[in-house]
Amino acid sequence: MEVTKKYVARKIKTVRWKPPTTDYGRTDVFITGSWDDLDNVVEVWQVPETEEDPSRLHQLPHLGSVNDMQYITRDMFAAGSSNGGVKLYQHDSSNHLEEKMSWDRAHTFVGSSAPCTALATNGDQIASVGEDGNLVILNPNQKIPIRTIESVGGCSVYAVVYVRASEVVTANMQGHLKLWDLRSAQSARATLLSPDQIAVCDLASHPTQQHLVAAGGEDGALAIWDMRNTSQPFTIISAHSGPISEVRFHPGAPEHVFTCGLDGQLIHWDASASARPTHIPSFKNTRDPSGGSINVWLSSDVARGAIETVSVIPYSPLPINSVDVEGSTLIAGSDNEAIYMVRQVLLY
Repeated sequence: MEVTKKYVARKIKTVRWKPPTTDYGRTDVFITGSWDDLDNVVEVWQVPETEEDPSRLHQLPHLGSVNDMQYITRDMFAAGSSNGGVKLYQHDSSNHLEEKMSWDRAHTFVGSSAPCTALATNGDQIASVGEDGNLVILNPNQKIPIRTIESVGGCSVYAVVYVRASEVVTANMQGHLKLWDLRSAQSARATLLSPDQIAVCDLASHPTQQHLVAAGGEDGALAIWDMRNTSQPFTIISAHSGPISEVRFHPGAPEHVFTCGLDGQLIHWDASASARPTHIPSFKNTRDPSGGSINVWLSSDVARGAIETVSVIPYSPLPINSVDVEGSTLIAGSDNEAIYMVRQVLLY
């Protein structure tokens, strides 16, 4: 692996690769969002084919900290703000950004705004959660929210992820995970408790088997949930010495997971050694397009904690807030006003 570090003079809260133009293509463009500044920005970067640092293509001012960003299409993404708003941005042919839509008060307290804490996208839907405890469902073409489910946890909600086209899981500061069917007017289908009610800081779903959800905890542990059997996490593995800020499955090799945290670590969780036919009942029918076993995270080895963890970058004295990976290249954003880039993070 080769690690480079580019100083950008802003604390980076969120990094996201722009999706490739084809399902099997690669991308060389990513976006970042800053936070904790008087003049926060959303920026577009391009990675050169050489070993040089990424170059800035465009930036737009952003009101409030950029707490999360998620792509809806290959050219459009949503950004959630600390001022309670959600904005929709689109890339043009030169990868410059233009604002397409704004929901300025998606999250509010009585008489003031409430920070939007996390976003999830699925087709033409955006799910937004915030410190007001609300789950808000938005359509990119509609100014009025499709639905608002009030106080889904009775406290700040930190994470949200789609597990099916019309089902989302939310997680809050008390360690409650709630499974919601957006087609139903009823309350949450299930309430799950993380061990010792530790706050869940981030959620990520498996790229091809969305019923598998990884949860990063305030205690630095990674928990794997099977949403078909929600009585308890399938496994819990500790590695970070502080809260996990983000969790990401590798989109093409989902037996690899990456986490970053407030302890300044960026960790690669490698379960590929468990992807053997002997661990699954019907190997020929349980392969994903990447060639790995889709059940690797539910193997007996992983349940026993037999998983390799590797520190990807040298220790950072300040939090690493966000991580994303595409192909063999990983990017991360941190409070030390730097973007990390790790090439050859996976050797195929």
